[in-house]
Amino acid sequence: MRTETFKWMLVIISITILIYHVFHLFSLWSEIPNTIPIHFSKGKPDHWGSRYFLFIMPAVSLVIWFLIGLVVKKPEKLNYVNLTEENRQLQYVKAEKGMVVIQYLGSLVFVCANEATLRNAVGMESSLPYSIAIMLLAICFFVPIYHLFWAAMLKY
Repeated sequence: MRTETFKWMLVIISITILIYHVFHLFSLWSEIPNTIPIHFSKGKPDHWGSRYFLFIMPAVSLVIWFLIGLVVKKPEKLNYVNLTEENRQLQYVKAEKGMVVIQYLGSLVFVCANEATLRNAVGMESSLPYSIAIMLLAICFFVPIYHLFWAAMLKY
């Protein structure tokens, strides 16, 4: 029950952010130059691309969400540490929660990074979306590490 509530909360947050980003992208479309910076080195743009590049990252976000969603459906196919018959279900539930977090936050990383690229292209402040994307990426990195240590400490 709690897993489903948590999952629906992530669904609502993710859809809201994605809808906001798509709306913001289309509302600023006329202000976006035809060529935008898509890569930075030492704070300065060093690669440029078409403004249509801004549609790639939301598409990648949806593909990643879908692919990780396939893994979430079969937690028994993942590798586990200290897996026994007694703790099998507990580890499966914990792994499913972790994969759901990675699924939704991982896809939001791309949306937030794209929002920062969009804001940068039109001359708006872009540090907050970049910071959020980095923070979400860090959470996605630490979730499996937390699960690894948690599973190693199980007593049964």
